[in-house]
Amino acid sequence: MLLQRLVAYEPPSIPGFEDAALPPFFRERPMRWGLRITPDGRLRSPHLIDLANPADRQAKFGQPGPAPYLARSSGFSPLLGADGIKYVLGWTDDKSEPEKFAGYHAASIALVAAWAASASADPVAQACARFFTDGHHHAVLQPESWKSTDSVVLLVGADGHWVTEEPTLRAFWAREVQRRKAGGQAKNRAGRSGICLVCGQSGVLVDRFPLQLPQRLVPGCNQPSGAALVSANKTIHTYDFTKNLTVVPICLGCAQRSVANLEYLLDDSSHALACGDSRMTWWTIGRDFDLHHTVEKPDPQQIVDMVNRVHHGAGAVPVEDPDRFCSLTISGNTSRVMIRDWIDMPLTDLEANLTAWFADHQMHGISNDRGGYLPLVRLELATGRWIATRGGDGQSGEYARFEARNAQRPDGVRRQLLQTAVKGVALPPAVFSHLLTRIRTDGHVDDPRAALLRLALVRRARHHPTDGRSLFVPGPGLDPDSHDPAYVAGRIFAQLETIQYYAARVGRGKEDRLNATFADRHLAGAIANPTIALIEGQKLAQPWLKKIGRGQPGVAVNLRRQLSDLFDLLDGAAGLPGRAQLDEQARFILGYHHHRADSIRRGMAANAAKTSTPSPAGAPASADTAADDSIV
Repeated sequence: MLLQRLVAYEPPSIPGFEDAALPPFFRERPMRWGLRITPDGRLRSPHLIDLANPADRQAKFGQPGPAPYLARSSGFSPLLGADGIKYVLGWTDDKSEPEKFAGYHAASIALVAAWAASASADPVAQACARFFTDGHHHAVLQPESWKSTDSVVLLVGADGHWVTEEPTLRAFWAREVQRRKAGGQAKNRAGRSGICLVCGQSGVLVDRFPLQLPQRLVPGCNQPSGAALVSANKTIHTYDFTKNLTVVPICLGCAQRSVANLEYLLDDSSHALACGDSRMTWWTIGRDFDLHHTVEKPDPQQIVDMVNRVHHGAGAVPVEDPDRFCSLTISGNTSRVMIRDWIDMPLTDLEANLTAWFADHQMHGISNDRGGYLPLVRLELATGRWIATRGGDGQSGEYARFEARNAQRPDGVRRQLLQTAVKGVALPPAVFSHLLTRIRTDGHVDDPRAALLRLALVRRARHHPTDGRSLFVPGPGLDPDSHDPAYVAGRIFAQLETIQYYAARVGRGKEDRLNATFADRHLAGAIANPTIALIEGQKLAQPWLKKIGRGQPGVAVNLRRQLSDLFDLLDGAAGLPGRAQLDEQARFILGYHHHRADSIRRGMAANAAKTSTPSPAGAPASADTAADDSIV
């Protein structure tokens, strides 16, 4: 099914550039040197043309252009018209075996001669063959900077165009690939024919796939030649211990098209995502859907429209939905592709899963930007180490960058998050546990981290019910009526932090900061076991409130009442919670974050109301007064 979906994919064509598409068994390859040949088959210049341009990133190692390509196996396997310098000119360096390189060169000359014999009316083919048979290539001078790994393209005619543009060369090359890869390379064999397992049509069947995926697109591949999508070149690779794809009939066209389409998808930033140890790509058959934009730049209106399509669709989806979503995650093992994950689902199922993804991680934080729906990149960043700003307020800083060695971000977390969104599955337990550890270690929680914790709790409650008991899962914002002990304990901790903040401001300037706040000292321990921190906070709250009451008695009364109300919720539940399990730790953190974010939002709203309303004496209202009035 994977190969069928890849073959069925139609890469978009650029209007006005339809003729620029590469022919089968061609690839855009950089050519370092150009070898000029006259129309009558002589050497135009003994000097090679250096086609590299260090100032151009695309041409740093040579000018890119369409050139024949084939997955090379053992032995001599020349490419026609554009190949390595050892094939085209037979040059060897000091570390090479001259006899072996002579074989490469002889095979290349024989291939050019075969092309000329098949295209007797093509003057370009005849000129190339005459150039080698007459020995003009021996007069080419070696540049000082050449290497045995360099590539050379033949430039023919007065205009010096690439010989790979010739129609006869492209037609001959297609037949040559069929000869080599479809069982016709040995003597007295014309190749295998049969019904293709992929397309169901009769055609020439391949022994080996003619194309490989480039090394740069397959994480873990350590072969410069690339990685094979399908490989059976050893007897241990097949269930009947036969070499090649003799028991897996795949036609030449499907073998070429599946790899070419996959290469296009893996190389397109709008259809692929690098995931550290793997690479994920996706595409749709039928209706278009931009997954990358949806998860990286969530638009609240777009999400609402998607929800409406999911919940108000036109009846049941047909068994074979023509609009489908496909996703493939790969990595490399030496020279072979490993399939890490394969998804093939109706597009309506994808939209339903993404709708659940946004609903499950929605978080009403301080700014509530984008409706509380967070981009995938922010969620991924939040799994790494938090680097606090020195001398800051404890909340300013940044997450370690993706490429940092000490980022302490789980391998493959991007892939795991995206698969959680696409497949509608639970957040991996390892990611959930890692995130709790990072919050305790860093002493930092924000909207992305809280959103991931809520996502984990929602999915754990949905996919892992416990004896029919309904587990409390916090919503996107503050739940003032919840009696869940862990959640209320988190709210009490946030309230104690607020009380300390107001007490610390008495007699200090706005720029003055505490060396260590209540959260700095106790948050990590309180997440694992809130009892000790809450008892200590109760003791400290009394002198804090007394200090606040000397200058702001109204604020002290409100803060004391709020703390008392929270403890009443806790007593009504079951008293102080003890050592917390992972789910309870997450609920504690969410209670802490919800309460703090709600207090800050109300303070900001009060500040905005004060500044928009003129003071009685005409003086501007202070931010401190507005914040104090918000404690209601």
